[in-house]
Amino acid sequence: MSQIAATMPEAKYRSIKKQAKPVRSIRTSEFAQELKALKPVKQQQESKARSEKIKSKFGLTSMWPIAVGLFLTGFAPEWEAMANQVGVWAMRFAFPYALLATHREIGIDAQMATVLPQMALYAQLPLDGVLATVMLARNKSLKATVVQLLLVHAVCAFVLWLITFSAK
Repeated sequence: MSQIAATMPEAKYRSIKKQAKPVRSIRTSEFAQELKALKPVKQQQESKARSEKIKSKFGLTSMWPIAVGLFLTGFAPEWEAMANQVGVWAMRFAFPYALLATHREIGIDAQMATVLPQMALYAQLPLDGVLATVMLARNKSLKATVVQLLLVHAVCAFVLWLITFSAK
């Protein structure tokens, strides 16, 4: 026991009390101004250029998927006829919105079930273009955007399969 006591530092070198520094209350606006003042001018200019680049991203050139969707809408009736000849799964995967609109199980009346599929047939490709535009605006790659569109169509085909077999 005497050996342990000899190796311990003496109490006079240790301070028991912690020195507390006064806390200065600062509002968040003051804090933001202080941070801005600390930032070099070059970094401020770079951040401004980045924000302008992001704003310009939503220009006319970012709307190309919607334009492609509107162009391809003219071919939709022919593609629907070809998908009908291939089989039910091709139709479910290629034009799921039009098929979902034909099912009265989703809560539409008979009159709307006759008009809505034709509208959904023509609206599907521009809606896919809108989804692609949103995904590309969020800095997703074209590959990730196409995978997302295929996933949406696969989920719709699965929902159509569930509706078809739950009605029987």
